[in-house]
Amino acid sequence: RSLRPSVIAAFVIFFIAVGIGFLSNRYDPDFVRIILGDSYVNMTLANMENGDPLAVYKSMNQVDMFLGISINNIYVSFLAFVCGIFTALGSGYILLSNGIMLGTFQGFMIEKGVFLESVSVIWIHGTIEIFSIIIAGAAGIAMGNSLLFPKTYSRAESFKKGALNGIKLVFGLIPFFLVAAFLEGFVTRYTHAPYWIKFSIIGASLCLIVFYFFIYPQKINLKNFNYGTSAGSAKKNP
Repeated sequence: RSLRPSVIAAFVIFFIAVGIGFLSNRYDPDFVRIILGDSYVNMTLANMENGDPLAVYKSMNQVDMFLGISINNIYVSFLAFVCGIFTALGSGYILLSNGIMLGTFQGFMIEKGVFLESVSVIWIHGTIEIFSIIIAGAAGIAMGNSLLFPKTYSRAESFKKGALNGIKLVFGLIPFFLVAAFLEGFVTRYTHAPYWIKFSIIGASLCLIVFYFFIYPQKINLKNFNYGTSAGSAKKNP
């Protein structure tokens, strides 16, 4: 909750980047190949011709895919955080690059007329995965800001506090990345599952995120506030 301004900044940066990727793909037909690579684009086009645009999620063994994605996502989150040592610009760059990639991909899917299929499949795991990357970026932004704006602390002390808070947040994201990797490795591959099943998983992921990252911290903060108020009253009225 204390990092909420950094979280808002991370969201703004990421979704501006999504818009950049989307519009760039719309006005430059070759942009998607620059961002995603020729091999990936050609493979996706071939999958579209075969009637399964997201068949890439069936290309690996489930366990191998789960392990590989877990390691990659945790690496990206730590990179988004650690780059905050170069001020908020470092973490912002990681958020920017990932947002442009997402916007380009979704724009490409809209262009090919498979937007609904892509949303219902990709966001099964992407809901938690993308949100967690944004939060990791927010932790990096907070760390960078603690170095630039120490307030009443010494710069070293402020940076230490910012880094420790960010590390707690990033380590707390690891279970979420594991859940996202599990969904991507074992569930997303069922691309032809009914829409109601796929959107139910997406909805459940959103509910988990809203509760754990927004409602629960607010409840804890309110509980601590009430406890502090009660303790203060008890001291005044023994």
